[in-house]
Amino acid sequence: MTAKQPIRPRYNPVEVIEGARPARLRAVAASLAAAALVALALGAHPLGDWINGLPINSATDQLSAWVQTWQDWMDAIGAGRLYAGLQALFRWFQGLRF
Repeated sequence: MTAKQPIRPRYNPVEVIEGARPARLRAVAASLAAAALVALALGAHPLGDWINGLPINSATDQLSAWVQTWQDWMDAIGAGRLYAGLQALFRWFQGLRF
């Protein structure tokens, strides 16, 4: 008896844009770095919620202290208010019924 081969996702040629050039590594790295900075700035409070949900030990205590400092810095520059505003806008958008 032969073993079944695992099912592989099929390549969908529709997802490829004809004639598109491959992205350069420098541009991809810059985009990822910018996205990480935005996520850290706007996600300081969710990051704190996640850290505070981890099991309690000395490492998570130190992480929690660092995240609290990060949250204070982000609140000082207004990123916390921006995050709260964007979250409220997103919740409003979710509540729309068509």
